[in-house]
Amino acid sequence: MASLDGKLAAVASTQRFNLYQSVHKGLRAMLCDMLLALGHCDLYEPEQRRRTLAQLQQVLSLCHCHLQHEDLHLHRAMEARAPGSSSQRDSEHHHHVGEIIALQRMADGVNHLPESELDAGGQALYARFSLFVADNFEHMLHEEQDNMAVLWAHYSDAELVELHDVLVAGIPADEMAHWFRWIVPHIAHSERVAMFHGMRQGMPAEIFAQHLHAAAELLPAQQARKLQQALAA
Repeated sequence: MASLDGKLAAVASTQRFNLYQSVHKGLRAMLCDMLLALGHCDLYEPEQRRRTLAQLQQVLSLCHCHLQHEDLHLHRAMEARAPGSSSQRDSEHHHHVGEIIALQRMADGVNHLPESELDAGGQALYARFSLFVADNFEHMLHEEQDNMAVLWAHYSDAELVELHDVLVAGIPADEMAHWFRWIVPHIAHSERVAMFHGMRQGMPAEIFAQHLHAAAELLPAQQARKLQQALAA
């Protein structure tokens, strides 16, 4: 516990650019929301069951995409300057891909179960997804602590920002829209302002205005006004 507390304190005290922070907040929010939806889904209502399991398939697909982005950009960057430094996280990613595939198959199976088997099938799916969420939470914390320590040791903040921008530029628009939905409402105001300052620098004014309008739709009115005021200052 002392070692973990020390790592947490080190991450909290640094002022350096953290590649994982905002997207992981969004990912945590998405996983928690999905777990709650699975927990209160009435499996005996066919339309509710269909919608909830479709939502689960989408969440799992986004999780898979997230792993691929990290493998392609962040782990590659770690290996380029600190060979072997991503091996533990690579192993965890491989395990997560297997769990994603298993959960996708379970969800599809539950959607086609006879009523007599829905309770058991639903509970099994909920339990396995709960473990997936728990495993991901621990995994993300290690990335935010250990992976970032490697990246901070070998890259400047300017290089890390460039790495982040290349990663984001490679995400398809439809996938990015899903991440936007989960990240914007679930990060701190200061993080949101920094995010939108960066967006404003990298896109045409009319496109930026569309994104700002979309953010206002996702945020409570007070937070939306606060964001607009900060960007106008």
